[in-house]
Amino acid sequence: MALESATYINQLVDTNPTGSDSISQGDDHIRLIKKVVQDSLPDVVGQAAATIITAGSAPTSNVRGTIWYDTGNDTLKINIATTGATASWVEIGTAAPWITSPASACIFHCTMASTQSLAKTTLTKLAFDTETFDVGSVFDTTTYQFTAPAAGKYYFNAAMRSSGTHTSDDDFYIYKNTGVYAGYHQYNSIASLTEYVTVSNTMNISCVMDMSASDTAEVRAYTEADAWTMGNTASATFFEGYRLV
Repeated sequence: MALESATYINQLVDTNPTGSDSISQGDDHIRLIKKVVQDSLPDVVGQAAATIITAGSAPTSNVRGTIWYDTGNDTLKINIATTGATASWVEIGTAAPWITSPASACIFHCTMASTQSLAKTTLTKLAFDTETFDVGSVFDTTTYQFTAPAAGKYYFNAAMRSSGTHTSDDDFYIYKNTGVYAGYHQYNSIASLTEYVTVSNTMNISCVMDMSASDTAEVRAYTEADAWTMGNTASATFFEGYRLV
């Protein structure tokens, strides 16, 4: 009788039973298959089994917890709908972690190649035109702007130091799209309120921003009464950020 000894599926011999086995021995094979299925799938108790499916289009599985590897987009998704209901596929993370530059993996640091002169009473975008690094290609050195690749919470930090003396009150902002998201204000007048401190300014601002995909972030500055030259050194004038979750 060709009956193998098996505990798990990979131990079953697909050529058994042989043609010479008697029909009555088929009961032994059926019992073996039942035992192997139960031992191989011990967690399937009173419920449909959640599986892992590899396909380029959404599977029709209606089992909650089923994982789908979407080969068309190279992402992992999971069905969060109640078992039996229409599947609701939610991406695990934002992209598969083995992709070279997944949408969720973004971090950048940029500086200025040279100083930038800011006219007085004019809100001016700072020209961060030099990247130290840019994982995910999320910062544009021609528009001086970060673009969120996916919805999430993002951390930003910006710092500046003027390249010479300055005699005016100043504002330093991180913008979300076209509006102020975070601001820092420096008042340079001394106690008499009639004179100004004439030293190189240093300002810093940071924030956590809730962003949707394609939202933008940039740094702007404003000075009241005196022209302002920005970009003292790369270590003191920079813009950086990354996605938290």
